[in-house]
Amino acid sequence: MISRTFAALLLATAASALTACARQPDTSATAAQVRSDALGVVAAYNAQDAHKAASYDAPDYVGVYHGTPNTVGPAADEAGMKTQMAAAKVDWQLGDGKVTVSKSGDLGIFEAPYTFVIAVPNAPVTRETGTWIAIFKRQDDGSMKLWRSIASDTPAAAAKTASS
Repeated sequence: MISRTFAALLLATAASALTACARQPDTSATAAQVRSDALGVVAAYNAQDAHKAASYDAPDYVGVYHGTPNTVGPAADEAGMKTQMAAAKVDWQLGDGKVTVSKSGDLGIFEAPYTFVIAVPNAPVTRETGTWIAIFKRQDDGSMKLWRSIASDTPAAAAKTASS
């Protein structure tokens, strides 16, 4: 009797585990969408189209960029980009990025090294490198929108002294 009960319990546990595995959503489509949207933000920015770049933002978007106050909401993001674009031409270049999607498929994180090549009129061209983390969140309509954008620059290497 004990062995039949144990066998039944083992069978029920195995069936439950298989059912749980079968319910795992396929996140590959979400990963592809997140990558496409992240690259779309960069392409729109490089095309000097602040409106299109901000169209990827979720209504509760927050941008966190070193040395500046947080940008809250798509309208503030668009206005900030317009100000940047008026002051300088920035070529936003991304290295190889990776996408991580939550098990539920409701969050997708795009992470990539970046280089900003910044051309200000009558000044030498400068470069900034760092890491961009873009977190996309599923919206009520099923779309994925940029929820958090974090850019962290890599500090410049320390200057070598004559004795080094």
